[in-house]
Amino acid sequence: MKKELRPGFSLFLLGLSMLQTFAQPKSTPPKTASQPASFAVRAGFNQLYGDLKDPLSTPFAGASLLVPITKTVAVELPFDVGTLQSQQDDYYHSSAKTRFIQVAGAVSVDILEWFKQGQKLVELRPYGGAGLVFFRAEAIDLTTGTVQRVTNNAGSHRSRDGIEARGKAGVKRTHELVWLVGLRGATALSRRMSIFGDVRLNLVRTDKLDATLDDNNQVMQTTGPAFTEGNHYGKNSPDKWGFVTVGLNFYFGERFSKN
Repeated sequence: MKKELRPGFSLFLLGLSMLQTFAQPKSTPPKTASQPASFAVRAGFNQLYGDLKDPLSTPFAGASLLVPITKTVAVELPFDVGTLQSQQDDYYHSSAKTRFIQVAGAVSVDILEWFKQGQKLVELRPYGGAGLVFFRAEAIDLTTGTVQRVTNNAGSHRSRDGIEARGKAGVKRTHELVWLVGLRGATALSRRMSIFGDVRLNLVRTDKLDATLDDNNQVMQTTGPAFTEGNHYGKNSPDKWGFVTVGLNFYFGERFSKN
């Protein structure tokens, strides 16, 4: 199987650099105003890091609501939706596809404000938080296209311990805790809008984000695809996914005023 190239990250980083070059505002220092809340939209590429070791970049989109607490600290509510993919020819001989929705809460800090360097024109914000990711994953044979492993199907139940079934069957999506850490840099386009680049890593509390468990190459059962249900906490390495995006931030008020 020809190994997939992954040019998405390099292209987006180059594109962000070009956009920032053309979008630089006038150098006149603005008068600072109260920090308003804002709504951000972003798009880029994501990657899944699991047991299938050849991640594939796929298009991705998200949005966030940002509410400032102080001049430097803000609470963020990011929402992400998309598809994750990865594959591995040797051993697993599988390709994974994961459709997901993720909601979270995070805290960000404008570190340039600490040193009085930002002046509202430029921001550099590391952030971290936690949330829930809702997903359905399946692994497919690279040669035949046959479904080998799934996380959810018509017989899926909720379970606290991965053994005892709870409630009705037919759960469409698994949900798991996710911790996120990222870094976002932004530059102003106007007093009410900025452009930004965002890099984030999402640490998921499960090993089944790619429908594949550590060193478990089980595929079809007599009744259909093998299940990767259960929590598997502590005995399996957790999966991760990350992204690189560019986006626009729209403020509900003016962030600064002209001198």
